[in-house]
Amino acid sequence: MSLPSSSSNIPKLHKVPLRNTHSSPWCYAATLDPTNQLKANFNFLATQVWPSARAASFFLEEHVDKKWKVCELGCGPALPSLTIASLGMDEVIATDIDLVGLEMAKMAAEQQGFTNVSTKCVDLTGRPDKELRDIGADLYFMSDVFENSAVARGAAMFTKKILDSGSRVWTFSQSDRAQRDIYLNELQRLDVGFYGRTEWRSIEHILSDSSRSDMLLLIEIDELQVKYY
Repeated sequence: MSLPSSSSNIPKLHKVPLRNTHSSPWCYAATLDPTNQLKANFNFLATQVWPSARAASFFLEEHVDKKWKVCELGCGPALPSLTIASLGMDEVIATDIDLVGLEMAKMAAEQQGFTNVSTKCVDLTGRPDKELRDIGADLYFMSDVFENSAVARGAAMFTKKILDSGSRVWTFSQSDRAQRDIYLNELQRLDVGFYGRTEWRSIEHILSDSSRSDMLLLIEIDELQVKYY
């Protein structure tokens, strides 16, 4: 399957389910060799499902409040957004700067009948007040969006803006992602410790104490522990 119109530079898509069951939520991912097919206006990273996105999907499925309006930042194919949409959430907003990733998310939502999912172009290196305008979610989350230092610093600014507005931020990241330290250092500089611990912690650690109710959760993902079934 190929994307229409401006996204037709993706030759083929395949479905990636959260679980290997008929009823599992799924997203699209691009089947592409980036070494010889990548185009200047196409971000291959934004079309793939990374381990942290799978881990975020399982965590959200278990712990999101179904009454919340939820926004995913840097969604790519948006497996976590599509997963929680399948729970019957009222409103889920999948955002990214990459229009191909957004089109993939939109197609997957439509084909699964998820009328509670919308997409929006949001630039994490832009001004948070402008980019977040009219979203007003109760929870914002992101999983390994730190592809460069500018995005990492921008994501920290977004986190600060969101927390100051009274909403929650859950950030998922693998331990081997170098740019996540830039995000963490920027959060510490912005002094957001009032909202939660500014340190990466495992899911098990977070669930074992009362910190799961913190406004800010920085969730470390062990790639070897991510479920594929």
